[in-house]
Amino acid sequence: MNEDLFLKGQRVITPDGDGEVVDSIGHTISVKLDSGDIKEFEAEDLRDDNSAG
Repeated sequence: MNEDLFLKGQRVITPDGDGEVVDSIGHTISVKLDSGDIKEFEAEDLRDDNSAG
């Protein structure tokens, strides 16, 4: 099984916009969105915001 790993401070793209991981418990990831809201998402709903390069 290929399981995504999200770390605190990691930038991610969510269905509700871009944000930063603040906590992860199992497959539930808490993200502080750029709007200031904190929402929880399932890991499979998130993408790494790999803007390097």
